[in-house]
Amino acid sequence: MENEKKDQRRRFEEIARDFTPRIFKMIYNMIEDYETTKDLTQDVFVNAWKGFSSFRGDASIYTWIYRIALNRVFQYRRKNARWKIISIDDIKPTGMKENPEKNFFKEADRALIRNTIQDLPENYQAVLILRYYEDNDYATIAKILGIPVGTVRSRLHRGISTLTNLIKERI
Repeated sequence: MENEKKDQRRRFEEIARDFTPRIFKMIYNMIEDYETTKDLTQDVFVNAWKGFSSFRGDASIYTWIYRIALNRVFQYRRKNARWKIISIDDIKPTGMKENPEKNFFKEADRALIRNTIQDLPENYQAVLILRYYEDNDYATIAKILGIPVGTVRSRLHRGISTLTNLIKERI
């Protein structure tokens, strides 16, 4: 029994070591606050550890932990219900090799898109973040969210359409 617990702990430590950078990146893409991302990432792995003994393996460990992370991010957002408003002064152009004005507008576009994504329903946010910021394929997104691939496709389509309309309203 004691060896079984040690083996389980060792296995979970390996999983945490392997997945922490990916989970951190995904959370940061959704929250954009370093300290909060660190806290939420830790919460994800604490929750995963609590449920690890009952993990049945119906999904891959990757999709299971990503789902925990998404739920934790959405829970955090609902609880804090404050969206970061980016002002023009907050935008810092990067890579000044090209025309500085062109870089400024690229960065402004990214900020507008990120802020607008946060105004979408959670089911659209999840597929857009997992696809375009995390570069997951449709099958992986379907596994993470526990939905069919066709639903992933339709949510992406509707999410992009809604995002486009919201951006047009803001411009």
